[in-house]
Amino acid sequence: MGIECAAVYSDADDRAAHVSEADYAVRIGPARALDSYLNVNAILEAAKASGADAVHPGYGFLSENSMFARACAISKLNFIGPPVEAIEKMGSKAAARQLMSDGGVPVIPGYHGEDQTDERLFAEAKSIGFPVLIKPVMGGGGKGMYIVYDETDFGEALNASRGVASSAFGDSRVLLEKYIAQSRHVEVQIFGDKHGNHVHLWERDCSVQRRHQKIIEEAPAPDLGDALRSKFGRAAVAAAKQVKYENAGTVEFILDVSDGKREFYFLEMNTRLQVEHPVTE
Repeated sequence: MGIECAAVYSDADDRAAHVSEADYAVRIGPARALDSYLNVNAILEAAKASGADAVHPGYGFLSENSMFARACAISKLNFIGPPVEAIEKMGSKAAARQLMSDGGVPVIPGYHGEDQTDERLFAEAKSIGFPVLIKPVMGGGGKGMYIVYDETDFGEALNASRGVASSAFGDSRVLLEKYIAQSRHVEVQIFGDKHGNHVHLWERDCSVQRRHQKIIEEAPAPDLGDALRSKFGRAAVAAAKQVKYENAGTVEFILDVSDGKREFYFLEMNTRLQVEHPVTE
């Protein structure tokens, strides 16, 4: 494309391929990520020093950090990613569920209210019906998620989830979802521009996981059929439009296949370019 690229690196990566292949390379700190790849000021200084007009956050570290995206805007740097508002809304599982529900995107039966008392959460869990899944509102990567099969175990699991949520995400709030035991995990690649146009580039099946981390992805997802595949695409585009999404992103769904069902529900949106994007390409 004829666009010069400046790479940043820590001491751990001074001989990495991206350092030698970029037009310019700027050291941003020692090996520890907190002092380099998570150091917003160091990255912004590197961008200014190299004369960059834009910052591409990649797929890790600060890629879904709304404060970093806002800092880029303040520094007159184009953040190659979604708007700050989209990152913030999709970063909260509770806010994302409500937003998707308002936009007609199917969501898993559950509870994501502000009343976080033990009594209210227990009552909601019984109303949903066990087994239920307890998830941190601001969580990710499967951290703090607990499956509760019986109401006698709810209190212990709730405390454990809150503890992880508080220490890992700085927010002890949780939400409840109906646990779907027989399911598939299907995600849809979406793109949006600044003019309100949104498209999907079909789906990937990422059901093979270990500890909530994806191991194998396949595109197209097997055994969906054209009708269901189209429904996934339409729902993903609706989700993107609901949050006024821009750039590349992924909308994740869970497909209930128990008792011959073929119903799917919104799971979350990844407001960044995913590691798995080459599977779609």
